[in-house]
Amino acid sequence: IPMIDFINKAPQKSLIFMVTHDEGSTKLKEDSKKVIAELGSKEIWNLKFRSGWVFLAAKGFKLPEHIQKEKIIHSDKSKNRYNGWPAEIQIEGCIPRNLMS
Repeated sequence: IPMIDFINKAPQKSLIFMVTHDEGSTKLKEDSKKVIAELGSKEIWNLKFRSGWVFLAAKGFKLPEHIQKEKIIHSDKSKNRYNGWPAEIQIEGCIPRNLMS
């Protein structure tokens, strides 16, 4: 539960960046997924074996819709780039400072 404690103790107006590395679908328990979903994740419930997932959460404020916040890629043996692993996954964008003040 250290991750849940970290999220709960993060101050308001915090950005929290999350990624999976090596099997988040079984290592993340339901209570952790629920806390992540409460931060706005839509894909946390869609993790599959060896899915790649990134998520940018805003605690205590709302990010504009045009800012990319989340992305998921699933392992697919016919498309995997790295010996059984899906390709890297990225999100990018700029977050205006005034959103956090």
